[in-house]
Amino acid sequence: MLKSLAVIFVTVLYLSACTQPKLVRVPTGLVDFTSPYETELQWQLSSGKLDYSDSEGLFFVNTDTQLFFANTSGVVTSALVAKNGRWQDQVSWQKKFNQPIISGPVLSDSGLIVGTSKANLMLLNPQNGNIIWQAELSSEVLSKAIVISDDYLTGSVFVRTVDGKLYSLSLNTGKINWAISHQLPKLSLRGIAPVTYDDGVVYVGWETGKVEAVDAITGQLKWQTQVLVPKGSTDLERLIDLQAELIIKNGRLYVFGYHGKLVALNPKNGNLFWAKDISGYQDFVVDNEKIYLVDEDDILMAYDLLNGTWIWKQENFKYRNLVDLTFYDDKQLLLADGFGYFHWIDKLTGTQLARAKHIEIDKQGEKIIRISTTGSKIFTLDAQGLVSVYKVKEK
Repeated sequence: MLKSLAVIFVTVLYLSACTQPKLVRVPTGLVDFTSPYETELQWQLSSGKLDYSDSEGLFFVNTDTQLFFANTSGVVTSALVAKNGRWQDQVSWQKKFNQPIISGPVLSDSGLIVGTSKANLMLLNPQNGNIIWQAELSSEVLSKAIVISDDYLTGSVFVRTVDGKLYSLSLNTGKINWAISHQLPKLSLRGIAPVTYDDGVVYVGWETGKVEAVDAITGQLKWQTQVLVPKGSTDLERLIDLQAELIIKNGRLYVFGYHGKLVALNPKNGNLFWAKDISGYQDFVVDNEKIYLVDEDDILMAYDLLNGTWIWKQENFKYRNLVDLTFYDDKQLLLADGFGYFHWIDKLTGTQLARAKHIEIDKQGEKIIRISTTGSKIFTLDAQGLVSVYKVKEK
C-alpha cells in the first residue's frame, strides 16, 4: 500500500512538473532525547525473498510457543518463540508453495489460513504445514481471512479478492457458501482491508467509499452507506479508498478513509453519528475512550471515541512512513517508521516516551513493514524478508 502511494505521488509530480514546483516530502528529523527503553535481539531468520508491493496482507500470528509467518516467495514458516540461537534451531517447520503467499497467516482451531496471488485460499496443518484444503477463488486473495464460529455460524471464513468480491467459505471443507461482487473504481490503492464481523453481520468497506452490512449467513445486503465522496477533476484527485480495517466498539462502527473522513456509524442501519475530515489509509486502534490513527502525512492523532472531538496530535514523525500502530501496554502506543526505528507514545498526551532501532538499520533491510507485540517482545518483518524478535528492556 505504501508503495502504491509512492507511485501516486511520483505520478502527480510528473504530471505537474511543467507547471508547478517539485513537491518534496522531507521526513522530519528525530528529536534528541534519552530513551528509557532499549531492545535486545533474541533471534533473527530470513523468511525468503519479499515482494514489498504485495506485503500488505502479511501478518504474524503466534501461540505461547510458536510464531507463524508467510512470505511472498511462497514460504510459510513456524518458529519457536522462546528458544534462542541459530535460525536453524528456531524453525520447527518450513513449507515452500509454488505460488506467492500474500495474505495471512490466520490461526484458527481448524488450522492455519493463507491466501495466494494465484486466487487460492489454503487451510494448513499448523503442526507441519501440509494442506488440509484449498479453495480456488476468482482473483488474488490480498485480504486477511476472518474466521467466525459463534451462535450464528458453525464455522465460516470471510475473505476478499482484488476483483471486488467477498466470499464466505466453510472452515471445515473450504466449500464456498456465497459470494457477492462490488463494482470497482478506475483507480484505488493496492491492498484490501479485511471484513469486520459482529452479531451475525459482516461489515465491509469498499474502494468506492461505500460501507455495506451483509447478512453473514445468506450474503444478503442489509444496508449501504456512502462514506467517502470523490472530489476533483482528475482520477488522481478523485481517488478514494477504505483501506483501514473497520472497527466495532461500544455499539458503533468506526470507518477511516483515504481522501475522506473518520466517521462513526450506527451498525444497525448505517446512519451517521459524527464525521471528521481527515485522510488516511492505515489501520487504526481504539480503546475504551479514544481512537488513535495515523493520517496520510504520518501525523499521529487521538480522537474522542464518543463524539469525535480531537484530543491531541504528534507531528514528530511527519513523512517518516509510519507503520503498524498498535498498543504496547495499557498506557502506551507502539509504531515503527520506514527508517528502522520503533517509537513509544503516551496514550494520554501523545508525548513520545521512548525510541529504539532495528538491528539492521545500517543495512539494506532496514524498512520495517510489519510489527507485532506480545508482552515485552516485538516481532518485526522488514523489506528484505528478515524476521527479528526483540525483547524490550528498561535501561
